[in-house]
Amino acid sequence: PVLVVLVFGIVDLGRLIQARLVVTNVSREGGSLASRDIRDGDALISMLQSSAAPLDLKKADGRIWLTKIKSGTTVSDPDPYIYRRYTGGTLVAASSITGSVGGTPAGLSSMLFNHLRYNSQNSTSDISEVTVVEVFYLYRPVTPLPEFMQNLILPGGQGLLIGSKAVF
Repeated sequence: PVLVVLVFGIVDLGRLIQARLVVTNVSREGGSLASRDIRDGDALISMLQSSAAPLDLKKADGRIWLTKIKSGTTVSDPDPYIYRRYTGGTLVAASSITGSVGGTPAGLSSMLFNHLRYNSQNSTSDISEVTVVEVFYLYRPVTPLPEFMQNLILPGGQGLLIGSKAVF
């Protein structure tokens, strides 16, 4: 029994590490591509979902958020605003960047927000645009081992939510 538990642990831990690496790489590559405007939002989301194999980010186990934020442009409108927002996948996972298109984003660090604010002394902002890509995946173990560790899984035994965020 001890050997079986060790094997189950090794199998699930290996799959969990692989899923975490894939999610991290998809968010980083997505941020890099989106910041360079290689593809428009929906095409980029589709491309990122396809690149996540063997994970399926297109259905209920995955979600990708792509948010483009532009800087404030004038003294009368100094705050940054959400320029575009795209999403793909049906997993219920909220973006850490809240707000609607055209509105001021919440969820940015105060330092990043201040760099995007219009600076009247320089007649511009420090940064003109920021792209945030968030990738979420619901990891479902293949072995019954996580059922014994209720604190590591989501309520109802659904699995473990893995997320990664890249800001470019």
